Amino acid sequence: MNRNAIHAIAAAIVTLSLAASGLFAEGRTDLLHLSHVHRGGGKLERPDNTLETFLWCWGNGSALECDCRRTKDGVGIMLHDKTLKRTARGISAAMADRLVSEDLTWDEIKDVDVGSYLDPQYSSERIPTIEATFAAMKGRPKWLCFVDEKGAGPEYIAAKAREAGVLDQVYYTGQDYEKALEWNKATGGGKTLIWIGTWPKPKHNAADIARFEEHFEKKMDEMRANGFRGVSAVSLHTYYKPDADEPFVPREEYLRKIIAEFHAHGIPVCSIPFRGGDKEEVYFKLHELGCDGFSTDYPSVMFSVIRKLREKAADEDLSKRDIWHDDLPPPEAD
Repeated sequence: MNRNAIHAIAAAIVTLSLAASGLFAEGRTDLLHLSHVHRGGGKLERPDNTLETFLWCWGNGSALECDCRRTKDGVGIMLHDKTLKRTARGISAAMADRLVSEDLTWDEIKDVDVGSYLDPQYSSERIPTIEATFAAMKGRPKWLCFVDEKGAGPEYIAAKAREAGVLDQVYYTGQDYEKALEWNKATGGGKTLIWIGTWPKPKHNAADIARFEEHFEKKMDEMRANGFRGVSAVSLHTYYKPDADEPFVPREEYLRKIIAEFHAHGIPVCSIPFRGGDKEEVYFKLHELGCDGFSTDYPSVMFSVIRKLREKAADEDLSKRDIWHDDLPPPEAD
């Protein structure tokens, strides 16, 4: 029997027992709170990685993903890119091309407009520090933050989260499993989210499907070798084109298999549809495939899907209660 068959059988056996216990049951919505918005604001709805964006996201009942790096003088900031070129306005071309972590101090960047690149109404938005971000979360245990580390280092982020008293609300996020283990050690078992994906974006053909699934298997093997130790959750990069012969990359069959394997180890699964994410359809299909939550570049679309899934679950629960009450004997007369 080959290795893949053994993985599949083991995953199926444990997943059946977990399903029986209700942890990953059909129609589940208990883990939808793990859904998060890419860079806090997605592709077009709000500026990348600003505190105002984070508050908007949390205010809509969603978690968020942000990006943490450090300035030349060591200040932890939330910024995705290595330079300010894409998101900053009102600075010189020379400054826009400088590497933030190597060439720019906090004093040099703290007043830079990083909102109006998207729309002038956001011109007052600035780059937040890690301290300001975590301070906003304190006392609000449902406000979760998935911190994609861009060079700040696991130990630094852990120390800041611990100082702010929000360590339990922070997931160390990225594709580097070894760094996730460093975070796990630094925090004494802190939460992690490993994302699995590769570039360039695939076409829906056999060669690109094989390329993607080969990469996924490589990342899976890293975690399998350690018994999935230190993995709290995962996010799978998917691409959806409904009119293609194979609508999903990776394929639906493959996604079902690895989702079952993660579930067999008690690990929730999210997915970000980098193609097709502007339509609700893809999120419902991902949920049907077994995903427990989502990530997105289209926040309002995801918010709508989550509301509908929760409403459906509530209606089904109410229906079950009504059926149960119908089976009860009538109350005795006084």
